Amino acid sequence: MEFIFKILRENPEIGTLFIATTFTAIGFIFKTLIDTFLESRKYKKELKKIYWTERINAAKKASEYYYDHQELLGLMIHKIDIVLRQDGPGTLPETIQNTIEIISQRTVNPNSFEHHHIHMFYDFDTEELDELNTKSFNIIQELQKIEILESDTTESINIKLNEGRNLLTNLKSNHQEQKKIYKSYLSMINEDLAEFIK
Repeated sequence: MEFIFKILRENPEIGTLFIATTFTAIGFIFKTLIDTFLESRKYKKELKKIYWTERINAAKKASEYYYDHQELLGLMIHKIDIVLRQDGPGTLPETIQNTIEIISQRTVNPNSFEHHHIHMFYDFDTEELDELNTKSFNIIQELQKIEILESDTTESINIKLNEGRNLLTNLKSNHQEQKKIYKSYLSMINEDLAEFIK
């Protein structure tokens, strides 16, 4: 140890170099640690940003799809309602078929499958919704079977119209239930997004 002090006294420039090198090394180590910590935080922020961007996009696509689906189903219900109000021979099967084709074209579009990404972020219970969709599909099939012909008697026409109106009432009820479920999904998403923004 005395040897080091003797060299430092005789050559002060070596002491200065030693002190400068030591503090430079310590500074470099601290800077590296701080940079590593900041990069780690920056990476976590970027990852969180990407995650929430994907989550918001999935919510947006699901919302657009469900809204579009509900509006098309509502349009079909409205068209069926108009045909059933005619109280006579009409184009009920054609009206239903045309609307089903429009719905099919929109749901077969590859972009329409993107609404399923929402399930990566949210655990929606779709069992009730699936049951309502099945019931609605069955009602639509029953409505398609109703064909009012010009050769039908007044009594036969009235029976068919009443059957159609009853089925339409059930279809409207299913449609309202579906809307409530979709609104509850959107409410969950909105609450989640509100938490993120805080």
